Amino acid sequence: MRIIFLHTLMSISIITDRQLQPAEASLWVKAKQAVDTKNYKYAVSILKTLIKKSPGFLEGRKLLRACEVKCTPDAGRRSSLFGGMRLTTRKDPATVIVNIEDDLEKDPYSVTANEALFSAAVDLNLPELAAFALETICKGQPNPKKHLHMLANHYIKNEMFAEAADAYRRVLEIDRTDAIALRGEKDCSARATMKKGNWEGSGDFRTKMKNVNATTDLESADKMGLTRAEMEQRLAVLSEQYAADSANLQVVKDIASIYEQMEDYANSYSFYAYAFQLSGEADVSINDKAMEMHEKALNAELAYYEQVLAADPNNEEILAAYNARKQEVALAVVEDARARVEANPTDAQLQFKYGQALFDAGMQSEAIPALQRARTNPNLRIKAMLMLGKCYAAKNMTDMAIRQLEDADKELVAMDDTKKEILYMIGCLYDTAGNKEKSLENFKAIYEVDYGYADVAQRVESAYS
Repeated sequence: MRIIFLHTLMSISIITDRQLQPAEASLWVKAKQAVDTKNYKYAVSILKTLIKKSPGFLEGRKLLRACEVKCTPDAGRRSSLFGGMRLTTRKDPATVIVNIEDDLEKDPYSVTANEALFSAAVDLNLPELAAFALETICKGQPNPKKHLHMLANHYIKNEMFAEAADAYRRVLEIDRTDAIALRGEKDCSARATMKKGNWEGSGDFRTKMKNVNATTDLESADKMGLTRAEMEQRLAVLSEQYAADSANLQVVKDIASIYEQMEDYANSYSFYAYAFQLSGEADVSINDKAMEMHEKALNAELAYYEQVLAADPNNEEILAAYNARKQEVALAVVEDARARVEANPTDAQLQFKYGQALFDAGMQSEAIPALQRARTNPNLRIKAMLMLGKCYAAKNMTDMAIRQLEDADKELVAMDDTKKEILYMIGCLYDTAGNKEKSLENFKAIYEVDYGYADVAQRVESAYS
């Protein structure tokens, strides 16, 4: 987790050339003259001095970066991100944005250094500088998809929706099947239009409403059971409120809720995450909701890939992309679950979800301790024992898997879906172990109550033929 610094060595803001002090303005003139004569190395030395004196002079920093690229033919193609680099990421962010230029002079497209600049700029509330750092990475990378997504998210957080839409369009130029970019470009374009046409201007929200009672109606309206058109209408009204006061926690939560009902999980996640920030990161329930939406957004992306594959099952490129993204999603879900557990390690439900996420990511050994902790909760005990059985089975620990599942089976009386799943798995494990009698015994228990469960009928009846 990135530490947010609560103080800096200096107060920094973005300035223009007109706001430079006389001595610094003189350096700016000399730097431009050096560029005009194509003396880029000299321009770099002048501009570095200028930026250290005025770190908020973004125009100067942009010219510095352009000159560094001219002076570094292999920029962005260094064999090691850390070769000779004097990283500054552990320092105060104000120090980072001053001294990081020493690193960037060696490789202006360095991912490590530019990410450090981005993080420091975000901490100092300098969104323009943060965007410039990401844009620099995107220019220097052959496949900047990851950082274009970061850039789009950064623009969304700062309500720069037109710029976010453009970043998503650039993602689609690289990968036309990227589901998040497909939806993000459409949504951000729409929000940019709304902001330009309806959100600008000042005045209290209530004075903008055609009907002064609309606010009361909105606040008391039942959020469930709305049609798509009603949800869009409600979202438009909430957008007016958000424009008037973007720090209104209840409005942000309501917008997140509407997006959730519209199954726009990516936007829902964005607003829930912002709501958690507005709560001072004190409302754990909001954070839980944000992470739930994040997982749903990731799964929606996988569902899109599956639809594409269903239409073109022989497309090896899409299949490879799907499998790679599936693993990335599994790991992202693990990270979300880990963060929740670290925030509340005594919550058995979170431990279970963490264990399940680890199992889904193929990390059975790491899943076992989390599931063992979840097993101590009576309400989760059976589910945790079933997952443990699956972990042991995946590790070829057949005897331990059978023992865990049989213990779970003994605690279940009704032949519900969970008991059937447990019995079926026990039967399969005994079959793998070569104990046909025990295997058939478990399959028969299911056969007697549910003839159509999986391939139980075939397994049982074949034993009599």
